[in-house]
Amino acid sequence: MVMDFFRGGGQSTIEEVEKTLVEMMENAYVVYEEAMGAVFGGGKSKETKKHVKKTDKEINVAQQEVRRALVMHASVSPTTDIADTLAYMSVVKDVERVGDYSKNVYDLAKFGTDFTGAADFEELAEYRDKVGQLMEDATAVFAVRDEEGAQALINKADVFLDEYDDHVRTAFNSTGPASEAVARALYYRFLKRITAHVMNLMTALVAPIDRLDYYDEAKEDRVEP
Repeated sequence: MVMDFFRGGGQSTIEEVEKTLVEMMENAYVVYEEAMGAVFGGGKSKETKKHVKKTDKEINVAQQEVRRALVMHASVSPTTDIADTLAYMSVVKDVERVGDYSKNVYDLAKFGTDFTGAADFEELAEYRDKVGQLMEDATAVFAVRDEEGAQALINKADVFLDEYDDHVRTAFNSTGPASEAVARALYYRFLKRITAHVMNLMTALVAPIDRLDYYDEAKEDRVEP
């Protein structure tokens, strides 16, 4: 629980929080992989549903523990790094949302979505792999506080956001079965949200406090400094 952040190991609270954020991202990736497996042929199952919900709950609990630890740290430590405390208090929500939107992908399988054999299967799978790789790379970058790597990922992922919008627009204008159009619109919408929240996590390494969550907004709504 929260006091575990202050016990042993010789690590500071901030270091323990960073470690927990990495673990949360790793769990979010587990949810993502399970969900994608379901919509790409695996289908829904009680076992997968149980694992997805259990892992997502672990992410939610970790978010609460991180916030309590940061509040206590700021209260009792005269040498508190205010910038890191505020940054992590903000981006821990983004990590939690990565898990939530990954879980939402599994909901598509619950409603019967199966992309196996679809005419656009390769494109759907390509974005699945791109976002999965983004999550893995972001986790690795954050673990070592690689500022250059974080900015490179932000620049790379920002291009994806427009592409997702194009795919949602295509689905909206589709003349095929409504179920296929809805599944694709939601799929790309969920990928967009996952991507944006991963980018927000990266801002904790490269952006000032007032610029956190910057990529959670549509490009036209972003407030420039």
